Amino acid sequence: MNGKYSVASGDRQDVGFNDDFASKGHEFFDVWSPEIATHYGEVFWTDLGNQPLPTEIVQRFKGKVIAITGYEMDQVMVQPTGQPGKNPKQDVSVPINWAYNHHYMMMMTGEHSEVRKVPAAPGDPMAHGAASKWIAIDRPSAATREDPSIPTSHLFSEGNGGESRKSFHGYPEGYAQLLESPDLWHITPMQVDTRNRDCGVSPADIGKCSSPFVPGPEPRQTRWGLGVPKVTNYSGLLECPCNSRFGGDPMFYPDSKTHMVERKYTLVGMGSCSSQQVVQNASDCFAAAPQLGINGSQFINQTVADNKLPPGCSVMRLQNDSVVVNFNTKEGAEGKCSSSSERSGEGTSPVGVKIQISLDGNGMYKMSPKGQFCSKNRDAKIQSFHMQGSSVLAAREARNRCLQFCWNDATCWGCSVDCDSEPYAYGALLTACQWNAIKSCGSIEAWAGSIEGDVSEKQPHGGSAQITLSGPASGWFGAGFNAEAMADSPYTLVVNDAGVTERKIGTCGSEAEHCPGDLLAPSIRVISNSVVAGVRTAVVQRALVGLSKNHYSFNPFADETIHFITAVGQSQTFAYHKAHGPTQVALTSVGSSSCICDQGLVGRLCATGGVNCTEFVKDCAAAPAGDLFTQRNPTCNSRQYSGGLHCCHHQYIMLDADQEVRPELLRYHMKMRFWFQEYRASTGSKASHANLPRIYYQTEANAGEYDIPPAFARGHPIVGYPEWPPNKPTPGTSCTGNCPDGADCECVHTITYHWTVSNIRLIYAGGHCHAPSCLSIELYHNLSGTPQLLCRQLPKFGQGNFPKDKWDEAGYATLPPCLWSDEDPSLDNSVWLPANTPMISVKKNRNTFLGHYGEMASWQMRGVNFPAKPPTFVEAVQQPAKPEVLQELGPP
Repeated sequence: MNGKYSVASGDRQDVGFNDDFASKGHEFFDVWSPEIATHYGEVFWTDLGNQPLPTEIVQRFKGKVIAITGYEMDQVMVQPTGQPGKNPKQDVSVPINWAYNHHYMMMMTGEHSEVRKVPAAPGDPMAHGAASKWIAIDRPSAATREDPSIPTSHLFSEGNGGESRKSFHGYPEGYAQLLESPDLWHITPMQVDTRNRDCGVSPADIGKCSSPFVPGPEPRQTRWGLGVPKVTNYSGLLECPCNSRFGGDPMFYPDSKTHMVERKYTLVGMGSCSSQQVVQNASDCFAAAPQLGINGSQFINQTVADNKLPPGCSVMRLQNDSVVVNFNTKEGAEGKCSSSSERSGEGTSPVGVKIQISLDGNGMYKMSPKGQFCSKNRDAKIQSFHMQGSSVLAAREARNRCLQFCWNDATCWGCSVDCDSEPYAYGALLTACQWNAIKSCGSIEAWAGSIEGDVSEKQPHGGSAQITLSGPASGWFGAGFNAEAMADSPYTLVVNDAGVTERKIGTCGSEAEHCPGDLLAPSIRVISNSVVAGVRTAVVQRALVGLSKNHYSFNPFADETIHFITAVGQSQTFAYHKAHGPTQVALTSVGSSSCICDQGLVGRLCATGGVNCTEFVKDCAAAPAGDLFTQRNPTCNSRQYSGGLHCCHHQYIMLDADQEVRPELLRYHMKMRFWFQEYRASTGSKASHANLPRIYYQTEANAGEYDIPPAFARGHPIVGYPEWPPNKPTPGTSCTGNCPDGADCECVHTITYHWTVSNIRLIYAGGHCHAPSCLSIELYHNLSGTPQLLCRQLPKFGQGNFPKDKWDEAGYATLPPCLWSDEDPSLDNSVWLPANTPMISVKKNRNTFLGHYGEMASWQMRGVNFPAKPPTFVEAVQQPAKPEVLQELGPP
């Protein structure tokens, strides 16, 4: 479908491997996705649902195994519009510089499996940076098949970005992706519309603005704010630059409130702040306290030098709800943060949702009168909590530490006093006394006694929470507990004129694909739901412990600060929100000191005006495993973030708010051609094909993407590295020549990743590289102590012979994958990688003048888990498709 391909093997490029599926007797079928329709600058990144495979294929392989030996992809305009496959000979390929294929994830399933969408954990490499992912799961019938080892589904995503059309997706003879009884396929593409509308979007416009390429408008932050070059082969939109609509940096958008950086403070109820988190001055202390959601009628600020108070910044709520904010200048102050099980706080989000929480933990333990202890207070001991003095206060503090520990330990029965010095000190409070968290109590014994709760039996369903939610009465509003994004799938209370419901949201899509989530069994009692002056206020009560794992469980001992996501709706019907924003509630106790700790600078990416914000810190791999954390790569947190997936959700417009969104729609479909053979099982010798499971690792480990900053700051500071000195190469950059301004200056940005694999043999390996600056991606093993090259991928860039060669758009990359085979003489032999084989990936990009947002460097590989013993495969069944089937499915 796409012509001749290039293949590498080890260090060799353009090897003589036969990439012509048809010449080897393989068959094919074509499928088309539903229509994609976008405006200029629009992102299309959503699931397109289950799509049927051709009836002939489903019937032919029902109860049989298909061997997918490779596939090809394209993006096409069809005739008639909206009827893909009707006249495949009239399909017109959409150039990659019209609609940039950022990446796709595609699956094929059979009758024994189904596809489900699930939330993705932060850093999940299979989510490609999204908040959710699709997975295939087996149906019960999968276990009853004749050969349960045959896969019931397969993922296809190799070379799955801008390089995808001319990067080879296929395997040596005898290897394939095996699938029993195939019936459906499923694709989630991420496309960015980069076609200048002045140049047209119809099939008749294919040759316009192609040589030279004519870019459309771009936001100010594109290309690291350096502007659009006079001559360029690509649109800066394909890198998902943040902009004045979402996430744009104050360097370019000082008034948009789309990227806000501020210090973040949190409340600690027990212990103290770490030395690195102690607030350093009174002004920061006094400014932080009112922002934390502390429930106080007024704040009284005072600077003190008191050895009994915690060092730095602390607060104490008084009986009249005044809050005393203390900044303690006493060096070496020994005071600790402490709080009781009765705590409260409130917070208001930017969209007008107010949350008040009051926790009453008095019923969490059955407290004995003083003068009792458990007979098993030593035999059943889990952990001890010693008194730090001989006062009643020291006894209560030791008991409370035990209660806090016990509440979080599922094996803990409760706490018992134990004065274990010899002779036993029962009868007097001494420093030697302690409270033991125990698994069982035994019998209750008597002694003179110290305090109430000498024996404290845990009551798992004790205590209560009162929650008051207020918001605009014109529509629904809601609050998600302990969350900073829908991806956290929080327990959520939704309020409208009909009452209050409990849900678990974020269960069926990313933040761009909202749905009502799962309605939970009710655990709340609605006390009131009233409207005054256009504000609806609902008051509910519930137990501290959640009714199920999906209900939030309060912990009065640990919940110092609860983060919320909030939203308001257009109407009383719970649906897609009108606006959303975060808030937090800090829980404090009357008469107890809570410490305010400095968590450092954090950033929030927001829509214009500071709404619909998101905050994140990625788990970027640190040395010696990876480089992103050490390089302080801007992708790693929302404070530095400048461009990429977080600014590129479905239906986002990659333009500034003052740039026109043109009405003309680009309409097209993703098209896939799957090549296959019939599988023949082993009959004493080898089977016709060995299955190739997917093997996936990221050089940009745990981040899903990374930034390639310009080599030097030129003209203005570097976004993401605003304080970087002008003449110093940016992190990860190495240069040759007279830099930064010499004509011979050449710079390269490098990242590496180290990991291990066990008992695999690679057959296919393809790197993923978006940027036009891609130089190489290399894979090594280190079995001997000296790294040995396994695969070197060198991109081939289009020369601009377009539209004569429809795949040759200038500057766009093709990435020849590496193949291995122990039977094909054109390929290197495969290498067995035994248990705990060290692996190294090295990715290089040119960055002398320009940087690139949202680059990727993952390894998308396939292999087997058995060593090579030159396999002798039985001949696969060759059955050319019937001519009428080929006509229906599309031309070769």
